[in-house]
Amino acid sequence: MDNIFEELKSLGFNNLDKVEIFSSEDTKKTTEQAHKNSIPSLESILYDKTYICPICDKVFTNKAIRSGKNRLMSVDTDLKPQYDLVNPIIYECVVCPRCGYAALGKAFGPVSPRQTTWVKEQVCSKFKGQEYPEIMTHAHAIERYKLALLNAMVKKVKDGEKAYLCLKIAWLYREVENQKQEKVFLKYALTGFLNAYNNERFPIFELDELTTAYIISDLYRRFEEYDKALQWVGYVILEKNVSLKLKTRALHLKSIIREEKNNKM
Repeated sequence: MDNIFEELKSLGFNNLDKVEIFSSEDTKKTTEQAHKNSIPSLESILYDKTYICPICDKVFTNKAIRSGKNRLMSVDTDLKPQYDLVNPIIYECVVCPRCGYAALGKAFGPVSPRQTTWVKEQVCSKFKGQEYPEIMTHAHAIERYKLALLNAMVKKVKDGEKAYLCLKIAWLYREVENQKQEKVFLKYALTGFLNAYNNERFPIFELDELTTAYIISDLYRRFEEYDKALQWVGYVILEKNVSLKLKTRALHLKSIIREEKNNKM
């Protein structure tokens, strides 16, 4: 290393040839701290959202994720998102702590008198009060989604809504690498979406008809039913009203399906 203090020798300052202006260790710590500070904590992006239970009228709060702080990193072929901090689906189910009524936040609204009776008889009468921690695990989320699925079944909702819940449950199992249970709920999702496609009006939550067809294609691929997968993805690609973003995804999925099919031959 050059002695940057060479000119100071004449002033009596010797042995400065190895002096560092900035400690490499301090620089490393500063860089690491800056990176750490740039990522918000999970606690900082959670907030309390207030709900009124349509079954028992209890007012309660449910943790939700603030938008803009949780960066989307990637998307799986079946549209499962991956975020840098936490997957918002962990907090999407709302559960009444008093009576056990549960549904997705976007569906946590009015319930018909008949459905209310069914839920009170088949869910509320058996529910044991449960408080969840602020920072929920995947196990907590799976439990809440399954409670929402049970409520959906009791309310006799349409197959599309049940399929949507099953898909989200499968995604949660994927994140904890439980492939067996992931496959179980992907199969339920496929069955439900097929029923919905033939018998229901779209959208199903945020899923329009073509997006649902795309997901059906990828689900068939995951069960190695490649001809059916190609049929469904082909329908998406050829539809004149398909968005550029979805068509691009569909073309990519088609290439994956063909490659996997060829590898199985």
